[in-house]
Amino acid sequence: MQGRFLLWSNVVIAAGAVGCVLRSWKLASASVVTEPLPWFFATGVGGATWLAYTWQRQVKSTRENGLRKDHQQWLQRHQRVLALMSAVLLPLAAAAMVPFAPWPLSVSSLLLSFGLVFAVLLTLFYPGLPGKWGSKYALRRLPRMKLLWIGATWALITAAWPAWIQTGELPFLSWNTAFIMAERGLVIMALTLPFDIRDREWDPPEMRTVPQQWGALGAKALALFMLAAATIATLSIEGASPISCIGIAIMVPLVAVAGPQRAPWYYALLDATLLVDVLLLLTH
Repeated sequence: MQGRFLLWSNVVIAAGAVGCVLRSWKLASASVVTEPLPWFFATGVGGATWLAYTWQRQVKSTRENGLRKDHQQWLQRHQRVLALMSAVLLPLAAAAMVPFAPWPLSVSSLLLSFGLVFAVLLTLFYPGLPGKWGSKYALRRLPRMKLLWIGATWALITAAWPAWIQTGELPFLSWNTAFIMAERGLVIMALTLPFDIRDREWDPPEMRTVPQQWGALGAKALALFMLAAATIATLSIEGASPISCIGIAIMVPLVAVAGPQRAPWYYALLDATLLVDVLLLLTH
């Protein structure tokens, strides 16, 4: 991926996060998202997502060979722009998300609070700490855990949280919420595997990612299985219909052609399917 696509890819994944939140909101309430509040909240999550991915790249850029050369050069040239965008997005994201903090105190809100704190800590320490030795503390480098960290974080923030806002229930209280979380976690992990295939030789061997252990073919098979499981989870949600699965169906051929040498636009398109997914859902 060339350096000029870095900002673009972060914007696309941030938009994808907005789409995930709106999808979860609609599936939880079985109604069209017409009020301004869910859009306000979803935009806050999108801004926080951009900040999270930019933070992770910034941390990795402080190490020798932490990023590919063109990525490193791009970040160095755009430090001021990134800092300005971060200064603007941080308070906006906080203002959009804080009003939806789990409250008043209940069993569900307390559990969700723990889950969200866990997700924030995962996000912060996923790349480790800045500096030469910071990678020693990177959660992403724990063997076999990278994919699960990503799936869990997205399921908690873009599925459990909006579903709780709508229903006040968490998975152990509601099968619906459990299915909403499961389908988002599975979709995100399935879309992550093509990136892991691309990074198979770049990631340290001790990470033992799925492509490192099963090869590209095995990783694609697992991703397709996850999309099939996500479809089943979606159809198990009360009020969902086959239309709710169109977005997932669009992801299948893209995942099926994943490989180590795909063009930059391919990965941006993968992220963009999250936005296409919710647009199809909201227009029906």
